[in-house]
Amino acid sequence: MIDDLRPERLGELIEGDWGRSLTVQECTDSTMDDASRAAAQGAPDGHVILADQQRRGRGAHGREWVSPPGTDLYFSVVARPLVEPSATALVTLATGLGVRDAVASCLPGRAVHVKWPNDIWVDRRKCAGILVESRTLGTRIDSVIIGVGLNVNRMQWPTELDGAATSLRSETVGAEPLDRAEVLAALLFRMERWVKRLVIDGASVVVDALRPSLALVGERIRWEDGEGVFDGIDRDGAARVRTHAGLRSLHAAHIEPLEG
Repeated sequence: MIDDLRPERLGELIEGDWGRSLTVQECTDSTMDDASRAAAQGAPDGHVILADQQRRGRGAHGREWVSPPGTDLYFSVVARPLVEPSATALVTLATGLGVRDAVASCLPGRAVHVKWPNDIWVDRRKCAGILVESRTLGTRIDSVIIGVGLNVNRMQWPTELDGAATSLRSETVGAEPLDRAEVLAALLFRMERWVKRLVIDGASVVVDALRPSLALVGERIRWEDGEGVFDGIDRDGAARVRTHAGLRSLHAAHIEPLEG
């Protein structure tokens, strides 16, 4: 078993309900797939699948999440929020707020932002990604699988990620390794808090809290089939983009800054 991610120690650190039910694995193909199977088998709300390494970690838009052992956090949560199927995108934003808050608590004084809809940036370099998939039964959500990959102690990157990725340790004065168990506990507590606020208080609370922490507002961006100026998010959490043809709403897209 991985020394710093022992279930008994994690149990001592967990503050909320998420993570009270926990499975820790040394290696798996994908915690998302494991959590989906666990949800189908009746896993409770807040059940967490955590792995030290993933062979085929999944990121958003079909991308691979490189998941080497011994350094970072790769986990998925089985959540059962009482929301409509259309609210899955808002669960992503609520999760992003929680992850942003946890990262900011580890890096006081640093600029930590959410790049809509599912990346966490530290000074414009990606340190975390979020993937949310819902399972429906008829017209209701049975469960939402929330996957998070957070670069905690990694210090080296593949060539294609060099300069674009970072980790908590890379951004910490002194560069001492961080305690992954403590970071995980902080993540779960803040993620749970924001997802529950979405359920109880509605989308506006999440959207209003997210707006000051958005990256790229006022900058030119591009996405799969267009470009324009990112104008923030609307009350439903969709991205607003000012284009030559007028204001456009993006409900699902991968945005990037437009260079040059």
